[in-house]
Amino acid sequence: MKNCFKCKQDKPLDDFYKHPKMSDGYLNKCKDCAKKDVYNRESILKEDFKWKEKERDRGREKYRRLYIGLGKSNSKSILNYFTKYPEKKAAGIACQYLEKEFEGAERHHWSYNEEHYKDVIWLTKKEHMKGHRFLVYDQERMMYRRYDTNELLDTKEIHLEFIKDCIKNKKD
Repeated sequence: MKNCFKCKQDKPLDDFYKHPKMSDGYLNKCKDCAKKDVYNRESILKEDFKWKEKERDRGREKYRRLYIGLGKSNSKSILNYFTKYPEKKAAGIACQYLEKEFEGAERHHWSYNEEHYKDVIWLTKKEHMKGHRFLVYDQERMMYRRYDTNELLDTKEIHLEFIKDCIKNKKD
């Protein structure tokens, strides 16, 4: 049993949050009182425009960090990526005005050699992301390899067949 300094009630230790800095290892305020304090504080802060904007920015940053490319969304990472792979940037620029084959289509380069810049495979976002899970980029040849056999996928047909096989067989 422990006494809450807010509500002055004796409660079992399960009603207190753990806190390693406290002498007995538990916070001196019960969970109910702690929740009420948080609710009251947020109610006051919700009226503050600067706090609202800061929370929105924090939420957006967290979303980008956790769900969009696992950290590749910030400009420094993008700059480093295109510095490392200039052929990928050139290919993207060369085919940016290609007309999509279907709604929601994403272009997938099977090769980053200059003669193949505009020769792309059109995939849905889901197919594209799944396909890349089973590909390894060979920067020396500017093409992809299979992840399992390390075989170079040196033609568009072989590349497309491999991606469709990955999607059809639902390799995980």
